[in-house]
Amino acid sequence: MIFMTLLKREFAQLLRSGHGIIPVFLSLAGATILWLRFLMKAEGTAETIPALWGLATAFGLPFLAAVAASRGFTQDRETGMMRLMFSTPVRARWWVAGKVGAAWSLCLIYLVGMGITCHLFFRWFLPEDAQVFVSTTGFLLAVAALILQALLWCSIGTFVSLFSRSSASTFLFSLVSCLFGPPIVILAFSYWTGGQNMQWPWIPLQTMVYDCASGFIDMRLAVGCVTVSAVLIYASGIVFDALRVCATER
Repeated sequence: MIFMTLLKREFAQLLRSGHGIIPVFLSLAGATILWLRFLMKAEGTAETIPALWGLATAFGLPFLAAVAASRGFTQDRETGMMRLMFSTPVRARWWVAGKVGAAWSLCLIYLVGMGITCHLFFRWFLPEDAQVFVSTTGFLLAVAALILQALLWCSIGTFVSLFSRSSASTFLFSLVSCLFGPPIVILAFSYWTGGQNMQWPWIPLQTMVYDCASGFIDMRLAVGCVTVSAVLIYASGIVFDALRVCATER
C-alpha cells in the first residue's frame, strides 16, 4: 500500500516536470528514425524485424533513465524535500522503490509508444501487396529483454541521484554509468572466467536484445540484470538510511 502511494506520487510529479513527457517524445522520435534507418540498411539481408526494432528501441532507455534520475533524489535535495522525507516514518526501501518504479514506468510508456509506432508503420506505410513476416514471439522476447534493461538503468540512475548535488551532474553520471558500466563489467567477467574475447558491446547489452528477438535466450544476462538491480536498490536504501542517521542531505 505504501509502495503504490509513493509510486503514484513520484510518477505524477515526474510527468508534470520537464523530466517526463518531453524526453519520452524525444526518445520516440530518435528511436523511430534509427529503426527506419536499420530497416533500409537491412533490406535484402537475413536480419529480423523484431531484432532491428529492439536494437533501435534500446538506445532510448539509458537516456530516459538518466533524465528520470536527474529528478529523483537530486531534485528532492535541491528543493529541501529530503529533510521532510527524513522525518517521515516511511522506510528507506519504499522511497527508493517509489523512485525506481516511477522511472521504470516512464520507460514502459516509451516501450508502448515504440510498439504503437511499429504497428502504425506496418499498417499505413507499407504497400498492400507487401509480404512481411513479423514474429510475434520475437517481439515479445525483445520487449521482455528491454523491460529488464530498463529496470537496470533506472536502478543505476536512482543510486547515482543519492550522491549528486545537481540535476545536470546526475544526468551526466547516470548516462555514463548506463552506457559504459555494463559493457565494462561484461568484458571483465569474460576475461576473469577465461572466456573468449568479446568485442566491445557498444549498444548497452545489445546481444541480449538481439538474441532474444531472434529466439535465443541467455539467462545469464537476464539474471544479471535482475540481480544487479536488486543489489543497487538495496544499496540505495542503505545510503538513504545513512543520510537519515547523519541528518544530512549531502
